[in-house]
Amino acid sequence: MKPKIVRTYNSVWKVEKVLYGIQDIPLPIPLTYRQIGFFAGGVIVVWILNHFPPLSLIHLTLVEYIFLPGLFSWFFTKQLLDGKAPHRFMIRVVQYHLSPKVFNRYKEVKSSKKPYKYGSSISYRELSYDKKEGDADEHRISG
Repeated sequence: MKPKIVRTYNSVWKVEKVLYGIQDIPLPIPLTYRQIGFFAGGVIVVWILNHFPPLSLIHLTLVEYIFLPGLFSWFFTKQLLDGKAPHRFMIRVVQYHLSPKVFNRYKEVKSSKKPYKYGSSISYRELSYDKKEGDADEHRISG
């Protein structure tokens, strides 16, 4: 087992509760309450999707109610997307796509449809590049 590097002590005090058995019947693998919750959520999603025509034609009970919710709970408890839990990552993606894309100091900027006009004249300097043969520098800026 690879040792875990603890940068702060916050994660040391957050210990997930683990279920090893129900009454006197031991489970094949220890499960956390979070995994059980995602498994139950997966069963509910499969049950709802079984009422719609394309998915209601498939009748593989073991795959539908054991394998798919198990895969669902494994993905949402063990995998990370961009360093975050998958459900938090998906919530952030939806928030990003629904938010305005132009911000100034974390506040939405309302863009005007008229182009901005300067009230005074604008001055700028043009630089020219001259090539001189005798110098070590190939290009010099002359102002």
